[in-house]
Amino acid sequence: MNEFGKTLEDKSMSYVGMIAKFPLGVHDLKSFITPEKHLFVLSHLGIPAIDIDRWELKISGLVEQNIELSYQNLLNLEYRELTVFQQCSGNPLQPKVPTRLISNVIWGGVSLRAILNQLQVKPEARYVWFVGVDRGVYEGVSSDSYIKDIPIEKALDNDVLLAYKLNGELISAERGFPLRLVVPGYYGTNFVKWLSYIYVTDRRSPGLFTTNFYNDRVGGDDGTLKPVWEVAPESAIVYPAQNEVLSLQPQILWGWAWASRGIQSVDVSIDGGITWQSAEVEARLQYAWQRFTFQWTPATPGKYSLMSRATDCDGAIQPIQEERNAVYTVVVTVKEATVKESKSFTIAE
Repeated sequence: MNEFGKTLEDKSMSYVGMIAKFPLGVHDLKSFITPEKHLFVLSHLGIPAIDIDRWELKISGLVEQNIELSYQNLLNLEYRELTVFQQCSGNPLQPKVPTRLISNVIWGGVSLRAILNQLQVKPEARYVWFVGVDRGVYEGVSSDSYIKDIPIEKALDNDVLLAYKLNGELISAERGFPLRLVVPGYYGTNFVKWLSYIYVTDRRSPGLFTTNFYNDRVGGDDGTLKPVWEVAPESAIVYPAQNEVLSLQPQILWGWAWASRGIQSVDVSIDGGITWQSAEVEARLQYAWQRFTFQWTPATPGKYSLMSRATDCDGAIQPIQEERNAVYTVVVTVKEATVKESKSFTIAE
């Protein structure tokens, strides 16, 4: 058995069952920074209870020097913060069904690149595996660990973080305490929680969550599998809310747009996608989502189907349907503005 296999065998942690919490709907996403209590939670294999005095992060594989870091070792390294949107890629059994589970938070921790550079990655390295302490059964399939991988080029991006803070506070157990991987621009499935081991290698991980789950088939049923890594362009109208009743007067529609490469434009339709008009889009701060606004004056009372469609900085356009990032439609009703009748009065009154 190699060193990697031994690391998986050495685990002795306690767990609770799978947890999924989705506290906010699309129209509740009003804050630029999402409060911790409002973040979605998805734990595939349970939440491990970790003894921080015994926990350590091991890094080995195709590096000139292996290392084991304690929690205090990490706290002593150079600290940095990044604002990063985080999106759930959805149910891996239904990868084309949009979930629109999205948040925007400030992660704090240390640069993975800084550590790997000190360990000196070997030229033959192609991928980096990230191993969580969690293990168990997901969708009837047993897994010794939650393992994800990313290309070595991405791992050496200075903005990939080993994070131990969220919005300025130490991350909680359900968020991945004591350490969590943060890969800006990648779907949340790659943000490995309860991180315990990093393995630099020349091949992709054979783990459950890189083979059975979280792959997209490109080119039809007989096409090749593509890892669910980079976030495709997406947007969602926050105001007005679904089924809201509006007055026949000027309105300001607004929402969020996001993508791995950032958003260059957002178009809005008020007629269910027949015609499109440009919205105003704010510049991106680091890896945050971007706010868009659109001024609209309804012409007549009635029902309207409002849609937003984002285009990322590479020119990729958000699809209308049948993809995880499909366009979101908001149906509203516009009514004539009513004026309250004035009570008649006399001079005597």
